[in-house]
Amino acid sequence: MNKILGILALGFAACAPHPVKRQMVGLLEKFDRWDYNGDGHLSASELKDAERLSGLPLDEIIRFYDTGKDGRISFGEAQSGMSREGEAREVVEGLRS
Repeated sequence: MNKILGILALGFAACAPHPVKRQMVGLLEKFDRWDYNGDGHLSASELKDAERLSGLPLDEIIRFYDTGKDGRISFGEAQSGMSREGEAREVVEGLRS
């Protein structure tokens, strides 16, 4: 996730000092660009690049951000995820171990 998401928070990229936070910011900056159908949500099909860039499972990315449990990520949920950097690091470390 040296590019984006690592978003997920989920951790992403383990090579930079604060990769998770940087990746979350990257996701937010690209939210509109990734929202291909313009519905204000990121669906699994729209997050395929995030999965590829982060190396994290798509279901984990969605699970972390999708607090509404509707299977997609709203801009508000993505923003909220940024405030959970510590939780994201724990999730990523758990996935990587």
